[in-house]
Formats: sequence, structure tokens, C-alpha cells
Amino acid sequence: MSAYRRGGFLRFAAAQFVVLTAIAMALYAGGTWADPTTPHYELAHNFFSDLGATRAFSGRSNYVSAVVFAIALVTIGGALVAFAWTWRELAIERRARWAGIASVAFGTASGLAFAGVGLAPVDHVLALHNHLVLTAFGCLLGYVACLTIVVWRNHVPGLAVNVAYVMLVLGYVAVVVFGPWRLTLQVLAQKTIVYASMVHIIYLTTIVRRVVSRPPG
Repeated sequence: MSAYRRGGFLRFAAAQFVVLTAIAMALYAGGTWADPTTPHYELAHNFFSDLGATRAFSGRSNYVSAVVFAIALVTIGGALVAFAWTWRELAIERRARWAGIASVAFGTASGLAFAGVGLAPVDHVLALHNHLVLTAFGCLLGYVACLTIVVWRNHVPGLAVNVAYVMLVLGYVAVVVFGPWRLTLQVLAQKTIVYASMVHIIYLTTIVRRVVSRPPG
């Protein structure tokens, strides 16, 4: 598969993730960590991981939402793995080769971890699920940081947007690690970084597809 097509696949997966998680929210069987009586998914009180639980906080079966959530994550994870090698086409002048190789490792690890999150229900394997979430976002940060170096060294458009995204992820990490543990703050911060990541992926793949489709010279 060409870099152009891999970029298109990842862009499709990012858009599909947004749609499928919205569907999973609508199908969620209700309940939050603090209040199991809520009838629906609460944007400010339910984490994304709640969508993948086989049984919701309400005590009802949540398999339909969990399957949709798993499809969304496995698709975005697989697309990220496929996209990881596009640094070769992005680095027109082959500068920052070490950063490109590192981006492959980070991108592949992040994609596999995202797929794993979807296949590890939080209500069955909590420790594994949380470990995969941290790995997915940690490696995604490493991936974009390395790709930012490739973009900078090869004079490819998009440097400022990549830097802004890296800063946003660092801000999210600061909230999780050092910020006050308030459920609403943590939930909203998670949704912000997840959907910002999808927007950034769509932007990044658009830039890559433009670069690799340019005529030489």
C-alpha cells in the first residue's frame, strides 16, 4: 500500500473513530462511577473506557456499546501501524533519519496499544487496560514528537501544528499526573485530548498525502 493510500486509511479511521464513539455513547447502558442511576452516557462524568465495559455502571449489559468501541479502536490502531512507515516519503531529503526510525517504533507501539485498549474491557482487566491506555498515548506523543523533527528538518509544512499538538499532550499529562483529581476535569481533559488527536491525525495525513503526491522537481 502506498503512503498516499495509508494516509487516506488513517484519515478515514480517525473520522470513523469520532462517529463510532458517538454511536457507542448513544448505546451505552447507563451509570457513572459516582452515580449508577444515570440512564445515559454522561459526557462530563463517563470516561471513554466506560464505553468498552461489558457491563455498565448501571449493572446492565453493555456488550453492544463495547463492540462498537472495540471496532473504533482496533481500526484506528491498525491504521496507525500501517501509517508509521510514511516518514520515508515525508522526509523528501532523508534528513533526521534517526527520528524517522524512532517514529516507526513509537507509531507501531501506539497503534498496537490502541487496538489492545479496545480488546481489554476495563471491567475485566483493569490493570492491563490502564497500562495500554498509558502506552498508547505515551507512544503517540513520542511518535508525533519524532515526526515533528522529521517535518522540521525536511522543510515540510505543518511544524507549528505538530508543536502545538505536542504541547497539548504534555498539558494533558500534567493534568493527569499533577493536577487535582476531580472526575469532571479528568473526563473532559481525556475527551479533549482524544478528539484533538483525531483532528490532528486528519490534518497530518492531509499534509502527508499532499507531499507524497507532489511531482518531483
